Amino acid sequence: MPVPLEQDAERLLDTLCAEFPLGYRPDLKWKNLRVTAGFAYYRQGVIALSVSLVTDRERLETTLKHEYAHLMAYRRHGRRGLGHGEPWKAAMREMGLEPTVRHTYAVQRNTPRQAVGYKCVRCGASFERRRKLPARRRYVHAA
Repeated sequence: MPVPLEQDAERLLDTLCAEFPLGYRPDLKWKNLRVTAGFAYYRQGVIALSVSLVTDRERLETTLKHEYAHLMAYRRHGRRGLGHGEPWKAAMREMGLEPTVRHTYAVQRNTPRQAVGYKCVRCGASFERRRKLPARRRYVHAA
């Protein structure tokens, strides 16, 4: 993560707080999120940004404003402001953005786990699972 991007994020957050006051300044955290660009923790007053997805100024501005809109909607409407409903959409429009729920950044999805082979104890049919069964458990078809 380039340091200038972190500094840009702090400056942008200060600007948002001055323009659209919440009554507090949210904490900004950088996390290793692989698919999610950002996350707003309502009760803690924290905005988390992805180290791997928020890589330039444009992504930073879009993602930070998106998450800040969540905090604005929650502050103004309480539990009714959770999620991507009308209060959040109004906050996005107030900041001059079109309310879009999902980003379109290229991501590296989780790689599938190794296949684990099992045999049904009852009928002897073989099959594969992506996860191991818990210890001392055997597979038996339900039917």
